[in-house]
Parts: sequence; structure tokens; C-alpha cells
Amino acid sequence: MMRFFSNEVLKRIIILILTGAAFPTFGRAASVSVGLIGGMRTLNDDYLKKVYGDGYVFIPNVQFMISKPFSAEVSYEGGYKKSAAIGIYKEWSTLKISGWEFSGIFHYPIKWLLPYIKFGAGYYFYKQDIESPFIRFKVDHHKGSLHLGSGAQAFFGENFFLRAEVKYVLLKVKPFDTRVDLGGLRYLLGLGFKIY
Repeated sequence: MMRFFSNEVLKRIIILILTGAAFPTFGRAASVSVGLIGGMRTLNDDYLKKVYGDGYVFIPNVQFMISKPFSAEVSYEGGYKKSAAIGIYKEWSTLKISGWEFSGIFHYPIKWLLPYIKFGAGYYFYKQDIESPFIRFKVDHHKGSLHLGSGAQAFFGENFFLRAEVKYVLLKVKPFDTRVDLGGLRYLLGLGFKIY
């Protein structure tokens, strides 16, 4: 992959976001929220998409509002696990993708609505297991990459909010000789609660 996506650059992005969340330069964090969003994720690779298809994900998250225009978020994406027959011999297989994400979020409040854009780095895990009578095929790897998205939070009551988001994850991997694109779009809806 391009030099920009090196592990060193990804580590720096994660450290910058986490440092901003833990030690905000703009004073104390204005608020801390927890939430759960979920929805559909797409799979970019044409062949794997044909075999396994798109799937569902769930994403618990913690968000630290550092200043009026900026927040930091830590989240975990899980839930995508699909099984299907693969290859010319139709051998049974399973594909699982998950990951930790660290995001910076720029937002602008408009009354009860908080539209935002986000960017960040993630550390993703991907596993594929093919049950072949000839030889067991197993992939269990991980890789850092980037993501970006946009969405809005709509507040109702003092501390509760609805959240809608579209996010794109870049995740091109090469477990063997062929490059595979496990990235794709996420269409997400969920709820959140402001702790303070």
C-alpha cells in the first residue's frame, strides 16, 4: 500500500486522537457520551461479495467532546461474520472482519442537531477459514488502515440522542499473493447517551 498508510503514520494518528481525548488543550472535556450504532456494511471485493455478501455490524463507542467544534471517539466494530460455500469444490468457509477505531470528529451544533464529519485510523482483524478435505486453508491476520465518514446527532431530552452515519473504511489486504479489498461503506443508525 502507499507509504502514507504505513503503520507508523497510523500509530501517530491514533496517539494524536487519544492524547487529545485524555489531555484536551482546550480545557476539560465538555462532555462524554456512550452509544451503540449498527447497520449494513458493504464489501468491496467483487468475488468475496458474491460469495459472502454484505452484512451487518454493531459499533459500541465512547465519545469525548473536547471543544465545541471537536470530539474524539473510540469504537469497536464487530458483527460481520458470514459462512458460505466457496471455490470450484464448494467447500464450506467462514469470513469474519472486526476492528478497533480511533476517530477525530469535527461538528457544528445547530440547535438540537449536531452534524459532523469524522476521520481516523483503525486496527482491523480478518479471519477466513475454509474446510477443505485436501488441506485446511486458514487466514488470521490484522492490519491498520484509515476511515472517514459523515453524519448527525439529533438530541431529544436532556441527554439522549439519535445518530445516523455513513462511513467508508479503506482496508486492502494481501494475506497471500492476491490483494483483496475488505473495505467498504457502512450505513449506520443508533442511540447515544451523554454521561455528563
